[in-house]
Amino acid sequence: MDIMKIDVELLYRMFKQASIELNKNKSLVDSLNVFPVPDGDTGTNMSLTMKNAVKEISKKEYERVDDLSKAMSKGSLMSARGNSGVILSQIFRGFSKGCVDKEVLTSIDLCKAFISASETAYSAVMKPVEGTILTVIRKTAEKAKDYLEDEVPIHALLKILIKRAEETLDKTPEYLDVLKQAGVVDAGGKGLVFILNGFYNAVVGEEAEEFYELTETVAPHTSTEYTDIKYGYCTEFIIRSDIRDVEKLRDKIFSLGDSMVFVTDDELIKTHIHTNNPGIALEEALKYGELINIKIENMRQQHTSIIENNSSTESDEITKETVEEISKYGFVSVSMGSGISNIFNDLGVSVIIEGGQTMNPSTEDIVVAINKCRAENVIILPNNSNIILAANQAKELIEDKEVFVIPSKSVPQGISSMIEFDLEHSPEQNYNSMCEVLTEVKTIQITYSVRDTVFNDMDIKKDDILGVYEGEISSVGKELKKVVFESLSKAIDEDSEILTIYYGMDVKKEEVEKLKIEIEEKYEDLDVELYYGGQPLYYYIFSIE
Repeated sequence: MDIMKIDVELLYRMFKQASIELNKNKSLVDSLNVFPVPDGDTGTNMSLTMKNAVKEISKKEYERVDDLSKAMSKGSLMSARGNSGVILSQIFRGFSKGCVDKEVLTSIDLCKAFISASETAYSAVMKPVEGTILTVIRKTAEKAKDYLEDEVPIHALLKILIKRAEETLDKTPEYLDVLKQAGVVDAGGKGLVFILNGFYNAVVGEEAEEFYELTETVAPHTSTEYTDIKYGYCTEFIIRSDIRDVEKLRDKIFSLGDSMVFVTDDELIKTHIHTNNPGIALEEALKYGELINIKIENMRQQHTSIIENNSSTESDEITKETVEEISKYGFVSVSMGSGISNIFNDLGVSVIIEGGQTMNPSTEDIVVAINKCRAENVIILPNNSNIILAANQAKELIEDKEVFVIPSKSVPQGISSMIEFDLEHSPEQNYNSMCEVLTEVKTIQITYSVRDTVFNDMDIKKDDILGVYEGEISSVGKELKKVVFESLSKAIDEDSEILTIYYGMDVKKEEVEKLKIEIEEKYEDLDVELYYGGQPLYYYIFSIE
């Protein structure tokens, strides 16, 4: 029997079956990712986005397809993870626009919904790249334009559109050379084809027989808690001095505590340290020049005040100035690893979203984190190129605060950006300066390959060590140290002054200390600093300034 209309019950089954089809094949979609690093892969992100959206629409009943499609749009918007999930949410947003004022959908209405889906998805991406999911939805929508005059059976239309989608998917390597080299089609486009197949299966009654459990997914953890405070005084100051040989001062101050930040810039030396002896730190610094912008805060007292304030108990020890500072700015940072999270906390980040490479936070995760900041202005540090779109999407959902998304693509960029923040500046000034400093830091990440592939003419095998420099694979090998030095050689130049090493949870401290010595011997003019990052899967993260 030909089905000529989609009612609300059928549309729900189409969404649900599409999610089932995508979830069953997410590993296949993940395997198509050309970039072989451990990451929140395309199939996983799309599946989580859709699965949680279907979970949301299952919570109530709807009488019209426009109401259901609107709820699906909102659900996917809040659940979107990674760039692929955000683009998918925009496809459903456009689909919903095409369903406005519709109680049921004819084949003509469905075609209009696909056309709207394509237009909305393209408009949401600043620089659309052909050969991706965007190309697949655009070509599918173009085919739908041929069926805007006469109604046809829904299953027949979907069969035609799926054929066009598959044909377009097969041609994606012609658009992107990286796909051609790797011998794969676009992962996001493949995910979309599975979604369309799910639509078709629901319409013809070939739905999955297995029980589909709409389970809760574990969201990245957000944290505002503080660990036991070993060093009680957050001490910051700037030394005005033309003396360049300040290594002795740095080592002396470093010995006084932890969370050390030591940055030289022209005639200024910016210093941050957590210590129990701020007076000694200031005394040592005075030997080198004039001190300005001195700030010493009792972190134990602040910790007590925060706890009491969170319990709705007024504290006489919270000054008016402190309240004003808390209410003016708040910070949200995505972080992976306890050490890196501690560094962001030390720099003033109020809410940490534990996620990043292996679990990209959803739009909703970021919205929740923003709302935890009791501040007029909230600055977000995504620290991952695959999270920036979701952060910007979250920003658009906030009405009672000004939200600024710093497009930080790595942890070192996020840390440098936080160091640049100045409480005395306006939000716009801080946004501009925090964005500008992103170009002044280079990032190298050392990890391993999770699949065989070819990337930029490099033959990569599973478990190979990878050096990723500024988002591109720069070195491949079997030996960790060799890949480290090959990667560093491509990033360090005559202008490089400071190299910071953040070592991961799987690296022993004695190993990285030996590596530090070897780097210092090879690059004698470079100041090398070492911190425990605790990040999983990534052996080292290097910051070069």
